[in-house]
This record gives sequence, C-alpha cells and structure tokens, in this order.
Amino acid sequence: MARFYTESKYLKHQDLNGQDVVVTIKDVSEEMLEAGGRKQKKWCVHFNELDKGLLLNSTNGKVLVKLLGTDEMTEWKGQRVTLYEKDDVEFQGELVSAVRIRPKRPL
Repeated sequence: MARFYTESKYLKHQDLNGQDVVVTIKDVSEEMLEAGGRKQKKWCVHFNELDKGLLLNSTNGKVLVKLLGTDEMTEWKGQRVTLYEKDDVEFQGELVSAVRIRPKRPL
C-alpha cells in the first residue's frame, strides 16, 4: 500500500535522504500533539541547521542523555550530534524507517 506523506514541521526519515547529518542543538521545547483524538506532550529538539525539529522518543532521548552526559536539556544547547536514518525500527509490530541519533560525537 502506498503512503502519502504530508508536509510536517517535524523531522521525518525522508528528510535525511539516507545521509548522516551533523547538527547543532539550538534548543528544546515541549510540543502539544494530537493523534487519534488524544493530546499528549512531547519534547522536540531544534537545530541551527534545520527548519524542522526532532520529536524525542525514548530511544533518542536516552542516546542524547548518555552522549551529552546530562539529562538537563538546557545544557544540550550548542552540542553537536549526528542524525541518521535507521531502516529496521519496530513500530506497532511493523518494521519502519526512523530518524536516530548516533551514539558517538561527530568529528
């Protein structure tokens, strides 16, 4: 079944075009999302080099905390990380592609 993607203000794996992208964290904000009629808050990381922010799931959040050495999001500002597309992420019983953060600092 073909999927049609709509323009989003959040980063999707297609935005990376299969490339590693080194970015600098500009800030982190809390976003209110609505899906399936229910609202939920999610953290979103914004970058100097990109217009779109990355919604934090638990995997990327844990990688950032370990990589940057702190769970204080205010201390993430100015830190550089590498985003990449991972093709074998399990989501709701399906294998999908997703944006991930490499667990090592970019050169």
